[in-house]
Amino acid sequence: MVPNIDSLVVSLLAEAGPNLGRAAGRLHPLIVHFPIALGLVAVAVEWWRSLSRRQGLSPLTLPLLTMAAISAVFATASGWINASFEYGSDDSSTLALHRWIGTGTSVVLVALTWWCWILTAELAKGGAAAIASLGSFRWAALVGGIAVSVTGHLGGDLVHGEGYLTKVLFPASSDEPSDSDDSDDSTASDQSTVQTVALTADEQFFLSDVRPIFEANCFECHGARKQKGGLRMDTKAWLFNGEEVDWTVLPGKAAESLMVHRVELDRADPDAMPPDGDGLKPEEIAKIRKWIDAGAPFPETPVQPIGAPGISSAATNAALAAAGTVAIAGGSTVEISAAVRAKADAAAKTLIARGVLVQPLAAESALLDVNASRADPVIGDADAALLADLAPVVANLNLSKSALTDAGLATIGTMPHLERLRLDGTAVGDAGLAALGTLARLESINLVGAKVTSKSTGWFGGQPMLRRVYVWQTELDTPEATKAIADGRASGPKLEVIGKDLPLAQPTTPPLPEEPAKNSNDAAAAPAGQ
Repeated sequence: MVPNIDSLVVSLLAEAGPNLGRAAGRLHPLIVHFPIALGLVAVAVEWWRSLSRRQGLSPLTLPLLTMAAISAVFATASGWINASFEYGSDDSSTLALHRWIGTGTSVVLVALTWWCWILTAELAKGGAAAIASLGSFRWAALVGGIAVSVTGHLGGDLVHGEGYLTKVLFPASSDEPSDSDDSDDSTASDQSTVQTVALTADEQFFLSDVRPIFEANCFECHGARKQKGGLRMDTKAWLFNGEEVDWTVLPGKAAESLMVHRVELDRADPDAMPPDGDGLKPEEIAKIRKWIDAGAPFPETPVQPIGAPGISSAATNAALAAAGTVAIAGGSTVEISAAVRAKADAAAKTLIARGVLVQPLAAESALLDVNASRADPVIGDADAALLADLAPVVANLNLSKSALTDAGLATIGTMPHLERLRLDGTAVGDAGLAALGTLARLESINLVGAKVTSKSTGWFGGQPMLRRVYVWQTELDTPEATKAIADGRASGPKLEVIGKDLPLAQPTTPPLPEEPAKNSNDAAAAPAGQ
């Protein structure tokens, strides 16, 4: 069985020295590109020679195949070692196929190299048999090239998530509402309806206190796009997949759960999780323990990647959990309805005419990046209604140096997808921030020169995904105030508060040489008055 081989590899290499085996395995991404590139070039060269009806082997084929075969052997060995350390608990078919097809590909490349040596020698003698077998060699090389490509594709799936390439080449068709559908008010109303259901206290605790910890520290490597070690944590079905003995979380048994063991390891330990940064805070680990001991309740909530239109994301659900409800959507539930989109488009056209930059957040995103910092005339409270129409679809909002006040900001209303907000150089204060409420996805806010005071400390602590706050030239720009903001949140990502001690970028080039001083003779020879 593959898991037994993994255990054997790890135990043998553990005796070679600290982390030596893991270091050897991590050479795999560096080495593996050589056999892929060299092997495919060798195949392409031979088939180009065949199609152009040139006789004999290309002089490039033998050296290319030789280097490809040697590097393939090392890539296969390092790949097995790497999988044993990094994917030891992964029993997925993707990993198994990647391993065995990769091993088979190495064998094929070695065999092709040996065959190419023989053919080269025979063709040099003018042997008729060698000329006759040249076609068979090229077909075998083509099979080897396909095997190399398949192995590389499976490796990409392991690192970046299943369908990393195929989802781009063959995107799933989406059911777009037609113009006739938009004219049907009842249909649009049904699509924009979100049903809510009551949560138990433990489920509410998971969504408001535990899941934000996972989102900030775990989902990047164990989410929908990537499943390091075969572990996926963003859904209940995946977290509790397979045999219970293999689960990372054992409901009701926090002390026996591998997840708790990994997050409590010393940061110097290579198995400590998360692998980067300072690790989880003691209070965050305590919350995970409490959740597991309570039976690890995991409400079945629909999850969409940030920036995608549709059902409320887990971050939004975390904010809703405070009310004891969670968004549950049917098959046709759409968060951004046709009516909301139409109002946003009309507001965008008006703002664009004022010099406001309104553009999609990304090529395929329904969300917007709005920059009103150079509007003419400047954006003020009178424009709050236009911003309110945009609010449901805004991800980045720059209101820097605008004339907006607390009254205008209160009019804008809820921005469920907002990730970055700039209010620097404005008269916005504590009342304006309070009016915004909880912004479930907000990661960064710039308040440089704004009118905020220590009364807003609690507001920062209530933003579950907030990572960075700029408070330079405000009443919050004191060591005591910045510490209060940073310590005001019990869970979630680490909050960085940036004030007057903002580190400035240092020059990366050496200083210019100083101009040589003039000697006394030059000074004496200079005309008077110079």
